[in-house]
Amino acid sequence: MICPNPLCPNHAPTTSGWYMKYGYFTPKTTRKKTPRYKCKNPACGKVFSSHTGKTNEGQKKPSINIPLFKLLVSGVSLRRAAIILEVEYNTVLYHFDYLAKQAKTLHDKFLLTIQTSYVQVDELETFLHAHAKALSVPMVVRFKTGDILGFTIAKKPANGKLAAIGSAVYGWTMDERPAKFQAMLTSIQHCFKKNIVIRSDTKGAYKTWINAAIPNAVIDQVVGNKLLPPGSPKPYDELFAINNTFARMRHDMNRLKKKPGQPQNQYKVLKTTYGFMWHGTISIKFTEPEPSWPLWCMSIQSQSLIIRHA
Repeated sequence: MICPNPLCPNHAPTTSGWYMKYGYFTPKTTRKKTPRYKCKNPACGKVFSSHTGKTNEGQKKPSINIPLFKLLVSGVSLRRAAIILEVEYNTVLYHFDYLAKQAKTLHDKFLLTIQTSYVQVDELETFLHAHAKALSVPMVVRFKTGDILGFTIAKKPANGKLAAIGSAVYGWTMDERPAKFQAMLTSIQHCFKKNIVIRSDTKGAYKTWINAAIPNAVIDQVVGNKLLPPGSPKPYDELFAINNTFARMRHDMNRLKKKPGQPQNQYKVLKTTYGFMWHGTISIKFTEPEPSWPLWCMSIQSQSLIIRHA
């Protein structure tokens, strides 16, 4: 243990016996007596316990973190998760936000270990509240492992007749994709080797956006299967890594299932995506202090969805 006061010398103690027992308290979550401790430094005197400093400190129901995480990255909605776990909907919302932040923290640490020379980029399309309020989810996937390296959420005009409805009814005319796509690439460029190859489909804007963010990148554009003439034999999907990721996301993330009349929320989609990224990677530990958390489920190659706040 260490003193939780960062200004105290015992925050990094070099000897033992720097604290003493200071009574007990009974958390509502465990109903077990938990000892309190007090720093012996006269200038400090900080009181703390074994719960102090943990990422779930202050939570009344930390026991639902792991089962809730598994539910949210398995296609279960927030309200259904509340019913299954027998808790209030607001409790699920609170823990959902907590899990998303932990997922993002772990993903940021994971990216520091990555050096790759080949990735694939593409966009997944969804909507916010109504089909006329279209959203784009640009994403970068490592080809070799399927790990999701980066993603963001951007507003975009709807396609076809919905564009006019979006403009007239919702004022939905902005296109955030160029700025956010480039910002996403810039934020993960430390993961790219000098000879980085970025594969995408033949969308013309991709070359412009990639060159602006990663000038040294070699851009490899391939024709998607959807653009092949009718009746053509189905060849190997040159963008299989990222298309497979999108398919698993739509299957495992309730917020991305396109159901008529089902409203979407881009912040909840963000949070769920981070969870999806780490699901099934290593073990989950919600009781350890944040610095010693292992990489838990979310290498977006597995199945998770906790897309945090934009």
